[in-house]
Amino acid sequence: MSDYQTMSMYSSIIAGLCRLGLQSIARVKVSGLDDLPQDGPLIMAANHASNVDPPMLGGWLSPALGRRPTFLAKEALFKGPLGVLIRSLGAEPVKSGGSDIGAYRTAKGILDKGGVVAILPEGTRSFDGVIGDPKPGVSMLATRTGTPIVPVGLSGTDELMAREQTFPKIGASVTMRVGRPFTLSIPKGADRREALEAADAELMRRIASLVEPRHRGKWEPWPEE
Repeated sequence: MSDYQTMSMYSSIIAGLCRLGLQSIARVKVSGLDDLPQDGPLIMAANHASNVDPPMLGGWLSPALGRRPTFLAKEALFKGPLGVLIRSLGAEPVKSGGSDIGAYRTAKGILDKGGVVAILPEGTRSFDGVIGDPKPGVSMLATRTGTPIVPVGLSGTDELMAREQTFPKIGASVTMRVGRPFTLSIPKGADRREALEAADAELMRRIASLVEPRHRGKWEPWPEE
């Protein structure tokens, strides 16, 4: 079995420390962790408003999946204590700007081995907690590989630790809602650029349906199935 399909004791300890740390400073609510795929390639995609997002995702998703997701995060985060933490969670650096063929190849290689890739499609933290536009790459990866995507909505992480904050706001309420897996595809004969834009919009709308209204911005929630 591939290393990407298992979870080591070290990974379990790190995930447990993330949960313990977040629960000690915030009121955390998590839902939707039941019945997540326990094997096969998977893309986890979440909105991004705070530096606590990766530890929150890794802390709860890793044990629920029974395997450690590999995070694709911008290079600037791989510095200092935060860099040490996200590397321990299995993060891989991505060049800022969103167009990184190296990141695509890394992600595809993990998926080809049946692993889980966790991506923050916006590429950077929101300034105001509102979901922004996705960077190129996630929909392309999903449509080319046929990999299911699990959307994840994070609410309140910007109140716990906003972009300009140095220290967390103790006692803030944060929520993580995990949606159902879905797949993206490009219809036969469709214009590829337009189809990828439509796929991007679907992805962000599915994430928007999992967050509190103040985070949604221009993204109308995807209708419940």
